[in-house]
Amino acid sequence: MCLPAHAEAVRHIVSIGDGISTGAGLNSNAQSYISLIEDYTNVRIQNFAQEDATTADILTALDRPEIQKALSEADVILVNIGIHDIMDEFLITANSFMTEFHFGRFTDVFTASLAEHGFESEDELIPYANQLADAIKTNQNTAAENIQAIQEKLSAYQNAEIVWQTVYNLLDNVEMYDTLSAKRQMAYRSIMNPAGAVLNESINGFLTESAQANVHVADVYTAFQGQAYAYTNLYDLNLYPNAKGHEKIAELIIAEADLSRMGDIDGDEEIKASDAAKALEHAASIGSGAGGTLNESQMKAADVDADEEITSKDAAQILVYAAAVGSGEKYQFRTVDDTELTDPDPYQPGEELTDPDPNQPGEELTDPDPNQPDEELTDPDISAPVV
Repeated sequence: MCLPAHAEAVRHIVSIGDGISTGAGLNSNAQSYISLIEDYTNVRIQNFAQEDATTADILTALDRPEIQKALSEADVILVNIGIHDIMDEFLITANSFMTEFHFGRFTDVFTASLAEHGFESEDELIPYANQLADAIKTNQNTAAENIQAIQEKLSAYQNAEIVWQTVYNLLDNVEMYDTLSAKRQMAYRSIMNPAGAVLNESINGFLTESAQANVHVADVYTAFQGQAYAYTNLYDLNLYPNAKGHEKIAELIIAEADLSRMGDIDGDEEIKASDAAKALEHAASIGSGAGGTLNESQMKAADVDADEEITSKDAAQILVYAAAVGSGEKYQFRTVDDTELTDPDPYQPGEELTDPDPNQPGEELTDPDPNQPDEELTDPDISAPVV
């Protein structure tokens, strides 16, 4: 996955939406764009997405007190919704069509020998294609009204960056499109083009026009355009993206929300002992009364325990993270509200926090201010006094 350079760190991300945001249809939830963003930012996402949710479902959910509280505290709000409103009736009609004529996969409608399925000519595909197109149009007006209502409710959260996803066209397109006969291509276009028009008129166009200072649009529609077969499970008539599609969505959101990685103080896209040293240097400088050494963005990246201070505990966690990643393991930063904010591995009490790469002597983590002996980097124990 190709990710952009880091920017400002965030502490609280909230997600609302449908099964795209729950990772529905994936072999592992670790492949979901939510998990990918969590891995990238080292921030756990508070996810209120509901599988199979429509715009009406989300509109109702936004009145729930626990969701309102989460949104009011969020730095970033991720929103995806609308694909069920537009495509559910299409799925019902398409599955009925496939059952009636004994097609195995959706693409068989356009590639199989039609005579084997009771058709006398390719001309007979057009009426069925038109039925599918009509099904797509069923809920477009309701979706448009609900999207605007959702946008209005979210406008109350001015302190958060809100990132909407445009809705991709599941039908744009099939990999073998160029090999189809002219009549089959025409039949397919009579479904694909109306789907794109409905999505852009009812949802995507409004979202694009609504972009403003704190409202951003991750244009999934354009990213998937012409490549639905590569990013979705179209052939199985499954609405949701595959693992490759989730990677693309994660890339778009990370870029649009300008997210950064907690712990990556120097912004080089790695978390190393040198980042821990920078945190410790800043803490020592503050302790000596000389003022901090980090800028605002760097301080947000350094405050991995979210206590609004940069201390030796932050440096220790960053060092543990670097050591864990260096050994092929994972480590999740502990915040002050996390009951797990203790020794990151209580079964390894002798695990001295040292340079995770002994072959890089220049990365040695030492006290940058020898006149501040109390700033010694020790095991991050919540019971220890904060420096």
